Amino acid sequence: MASSKSIGMAQTPTVCQFCEDSPDIKWKCVNCELFFCQLCNSKIHSKIKGSSKHEILNTKDFGIEDLATSMRKVDLENLVCSKHSEQKCGAYCNECRVPSCSKCLMEPHKGRDYIPLEEMYNNIVSEMKELITKFEKNLQVFRNEKDKLQKMLCDGDTNFQETREIILQTEKEMKEAISKHANELLQELDGKWKPSENRINTELAELKKNEDELETRKNNLNQALQSHQVEEIFSTNKNLDKSLVTYCIKKINPSRTKFIPRNIELKKESQSMIGILYSVPEIGLRETYQSDFVDVTKILFYDDNTAFLESFHSEKLQKVKFENHEIKVKGEIQIKVFDMALINDEDLLVSSRKCDLILYTKDGQFKTFKSFSPLKTFCVYVTKDSKIIVGLTESYPITVPPPIDCIRRLVVMNKDGDMLHTIEYDRDNQRLLSYPCRVQTLNDKTVVVDIINREEEGRVIMLDYGGQLHWTYNGCNSINSDQVKFYPRDVAITSTDLILASDVENHAIHVLNPAGEVIVWKDVKCLGIEFPWSLSIDKSDVLWIGCNTRIRDETKAKIHCVKLT
Repeated sequence: MASSKSIGMAQTPTVCQFCEDSPDIKWKCVNCELFFCQLCNSKIHSKIKGSSKHEILNTKDFGIEDLATSMRKVDLENLVCSKHSEQKCGAYCNECRVPSCSKCLMEPHKGRDYIPLEEMYNNIVSEMKELITKFEKNLQVFRNEKDKLQKMLCDGDTNFQETREIILQTEKEMKEAISKHANELLQELDGKWKPSENRINTELAELKKNEDELETRKNNLNQALQSHQVEEIFSTNKNLDKSLVTYCIKKINPSRTKFIPRNIELKKESQSMIGILYSVPEIGLRETYQSDFVDVTKILFYDDNTAFLESFHSEKLQKVKFENHEIKVKGEIQIKVFDMALINDEDLLVSSRKCDLILYTKDGQFKTFKSFSPLKTFCVYVTKDSKIIVGLTESYPITVPPPIDCIRRLVVMNKDGDMLHTIEYDRDNQRLLSYPCRVQTLNDKTVVVDIINREEEGRVIMLDYGGQLHWTYNGCNSINSDQVKFYPRDVAITSTDLILASDVENHAIHVLNPAGEVIVWKDVKCLGIEFPWSLSIDKSDVLWIGCNTRIRDETKAKIHCVKLT
C-alpha cells in the first residue's frame, strides 16, 4: 500500500531505484513507491504486469495539489478494511461512518446505508474544499477588521502623540512666557524700590555718623563729672565744645508697589491654566427621511420620535412621527412659519415675520400671544425657566447691513408676555445685532445666529443678559482662508455644552466650545447631507438635520438623523 505521507524533493534518492545507475530521476510510481529514470520507465516499469493501472508522477510536479490528490486516489484503491484486514474497502457505511469491505456488506445490519467509496470520498473532498472557501471568506473578514483596528490604533496613537506634543509644547511655552514675564516684573520692582533703598541707606549712614559723634562728646562729659579732681572739671570746661550737631533731615517718599496675582482656580471645570482638552466628535449618519417640503427650516422635538416640522417656503406646519424609516404625518396646517418654540407641553409660539407672536394650541386653535406692532417678529425661543426670547426688527423684508435708524433687538418676556428686558446695544451704545434669525441659550448666556449682509453670510454671537458681547464666531479658516464665507442658519446645543451651527452653503456643521472656539468643522456632504439648514437635538442627544433644496417645488428636502460620537 502506498504511503499517504507527502513526498518532497528531499526524499528523492540520488540514483534510479531500477537501474541503480542513472542520476537523472524523472518519475515516481506511487503504487510501487519507487523512483526511476526515463529509460527504466519505458524499458522496465512499463512492462511490469499490471503497471498500466499504476499512478506515475513526474518529479517536477512534487509539492502541488495534484500530487496529493493522485496519492490519495492510490490509497483509496488500496484502503484496507478496519474489521477485515485481508479485505480492501469499496463502499462507505453512512450508519457507522466508516469505509467498508465486501464482507461488511454481507453482514446483517438493520438500516445500513452504503454508498460507493469513491463517491463518498469525492463528496468529502468537495465539502472540505467548500469549507476551505468559507473559512477563507471568514478569514478575510477578520483580516479586514484587523486592518481597520490596526489603522484605528495607528491613527489614534498618532493623534494622541501629536496632541500630547502640543500640550507639552504649550506647557513649555507658557512656562517660558511666565518666567519671562516674572523676570520683567522683578526688574520693574527693582527699578521702583532700589533708588528709594539707596537714598534711605545714605541717610542712615549720615545719621549714624552724627549719632556716634554726639555719643562720644556725651561720654567725655560724663567721665569728667565722675572725676574727684577739681582740675579735671576746669580742664574739660576749657576745651568744651558746646555746639550741637546740625543735620537737615531729608524727606524721603519711598515708592510702594502692590502685586495683584491672577486668580487661577484650577478646580473649576470651566477654567484651565493651559487649555481645555476636547474630544473631537464624529458625525455618523443613522437614518435619512424624505419630507414633502422644499425646505425644512425648523425641527422641534417634544416627545420620542415626535416633532413639529415647518417649511417657510412650502408654508406648512406639520406634526409628525418618525417610525419604520418613514415620516408619518399626524396633522398639518397651512401657515407661513419663520420660527417656533414649544411652550406648555404641545402648545407652540409661532413667529411669521409679522407683528403678532401667535400661540398655536394643541387643540388646533390660533391666538395672539403678544403684539409688537409696528415691529416684526423673527426668532423665538423659550428657556428652561420659561422665559421667552423674541427677535424683533422694524420691517420685513429686512435691510442688511442695518441702517442707522433701524431696530434690531431681542426682548425677554415671562410666560405671561410681560416684558422683562431688551437687548439691542452694548455698554458703549454699539449695535449688537444685524438680523437675528435664530436664538438659543447656554446656561445664563444667549447664543444668536445673526445674518450680516445681502449675500446672507452670517455669524454666531454670545451675549449675556446685560447685553455684553462675549464672543463672535465668523467661520473657520478651513472653509476660506482669504475671506469669511460662513452661512449659518441654525444652532443646537448638546448636553455637554457643545454649540453646533449649520452652514448651508458649505454643506457643513461647525462644532464650537462655550468660549466660541471651533473644535472641528465637519463637511457633511460626504454623508449625503446637502444644504443643512435646521438643527434639533432630541432627548437622546441625537442630532436631526433638516435640509434645504435649490430646486423649488421640484425636489423635496431630506431630514437626516445623525449621532455624535
